[in-house]
Amino acid sequence: MKFFRFLIVAALLWAVQCPAVSAQEVSVEGHGISREAAIHDALRQAVEQAVGTIVDSQTLVQNYMVLKDEVYTKSQGFVSDYSIITEKWLNGEVIIQARVTVDAQPNSNLMTKLQRLKMIDVGLRDPRIGVVIAEHYIRPIPDPAAETAIIDQLTEAGFRRMVDPGQLARIRKSDAIKTILNQGDIKTAVRLVTNEQLDYLIVGEAFAEYAGTDSGYNVISCRARVEARLIKVDTGEIIAAQGFHRGGIDITEFTAAKKSLHNAGKAAGKYFADKLMAYAANPEKGLQIKVVAVNDYSIVNLLGRLLRQQTGITNAFLRDYQQGTAMFDVNYSGSPALLAEQLEGINELPVKVIEISNSVIVISMK
Repeated sequence: MKFFRFLIVAALLWAVQCPAVSAQEVSVEGHGISREAAIHDALRQAVEQAVGTIVDSQTLVQNYMVLKDEVYTKSQGFVSDYSIITEKWLNGEVIIQARVTVDAQPNSNLMTKLQRLKMIDVGLRDPRIGVVIAEHYIRPIPDPAAETAIIDQLTEAGFRRMVDPGQLARIRKSDAIKTILNQGDIKTAVRLVTNEQLDYLIVGEAFAEYAGTDSGYNVISCRARVEARLIKVDTGEIIAAQGFHRGGIDITEFTAAKKSLHNAGKAAGKYFADKLMAYAANPEKGLQIKVVAVNDYSIVNLLGRLLRQQTGITNAFLRDYQQGTAMFDVNYSGSPALLAEQLEGINELPVKVIEISNSVIVISMK
């Protein structure tokens, strides 16, 4: 019960703290030999403009033909609404002015297509993702069905660097899984996967139970639930948390249980894929800057002011300062490597970058 209350709270916090990418409304001019052709041209231009605000310019240039074939020519499927402002016939063609709304929500067809075409990898910085789901039906299941289904859904969504479950076997078998789920001990999860060099970890438990027998059809039904969290490993941030319930039927009880676990895992995988894509769609990511061996608070205070002046940083917060180590939370729209270069270019302080990870930069004063 405690875990379910946590899921509700975590989901509400995620909804409040993670800004959604709203639909984009653009004004365009369409040309065509007919009214329908002019409308199609306007929708294509609108989608092209929207893609230009989501995908970086270098990727646009390098993948123009792919975008043209897979996105621009199918623009109507990515538009949620449009209205024609003016329409006229000039020099043998129809010209319209239109206001077009392109659906750029994180789970929209457009964002899903861009993710699968590998156009927005930069949003998540090509992450390594691990999935650890401890599964039970009467006894622990050695070949987890829910875990496999989650991995399949993430792979289908375009996430390429899924960690082999065999590498994470020791985590699945450890008692720490229960500590993470029952007590919310995220530090334990982070400590467990430090050596695996993961960027994100989906960790949870799955249970299946007998639901009944249909004697008329000679089939057995089971119900399964999967409870899991998506954790950003280097910061311990919970990106999403949810529970999933699904059923499964078969002529044997064990296979019915496995099918129910697979179905619940499939639902979980789709959910977490959507959450990761939503996270990718937000251009402003949270970074942490850890400053070591700095024993003068005035230097920490100066660094905070200088951070807020850096290009791409909208704000910087001093989260912690003790025993010569300061930790800043930074809202930044670029990559950690780019910010590291900026930090070493600060003239007012002798900044030296010691370490860079997916979301943490460790620096010292030379």
